[in-house]
Amino acid sequence: MNEIMTAVRPLFLTCSIVALAVFLAIMVDLAAGLYKAYQRGDARRSEALKRTGFKFLIYEGGILIASLVDVLIHMGKLFLILGWEMAWGVPFVTLALGIFWCIVEFLSVREKADEKIHSDISKAEKLAAQILKIVEAIKKGDTPDLEKVKEILETDAKDIEPLNIKDM
Repeated sequence: MNEIMTAVRPLFLTCSIVALAVFLAIMVDLAAGLYKAYQRGDARRSEALKRTGFKFLIYEGGILIASLVDVLIHMGKLFLILGWEMAWGVPFVTLALGIFWCIVEFLSVREKADEKIHSDISKAEKLAAQILKIVEAIKKGDTPDLEKVKEILETDAKDIEPLNIKDM
C-alpha cells in the first residue's frame, strides 16, 4: 500500500493544484460579480451566493472525480500499455477539466460585465429614440400627449439619474 501511495503522490499534488486553480477562478468570478453589483448599486442577494456555493460543489466535485479517474489510469498503467511512457503520471482528465472550468469562469466574468453594459446602452438608445420623437413632434407644432410622455419617463427612465440644471 505504501508503494501505491508513493506512486500516486505526484499525481495528487498536480490534481490539488488544479483544484486550487479552479477554486481561485470561482472566487474571482464571485468577487467580480459582487464588485459589479456594488458599482451599479444593485442589491447583493443570497441567491447569487447560493449559486456560487452550488457551482463550487459541482466544479470541485468534478475535479475530484477526474482526479480519481486519473489515479485509476495511473494505477492501471494504461499509458505504459499503450507505449506512451512520457504521459505516464500526468493527470490528463483533471487538467482538461480544470482548464475547461477556468475558461468557463473567465467567460463568466467578462459576460456579466458586458451584458449589463450592453443592457444599459440598449435602454438609453430606446429612451433617446423616444425623446427624439417627442422633440420632432414639438418642432412640427404637434402637442405630444403629456400622459404618454409621463409614462415613457416613468418606465424607461426610472434608472437614469436626473440632470442637475445648475451643472450645465
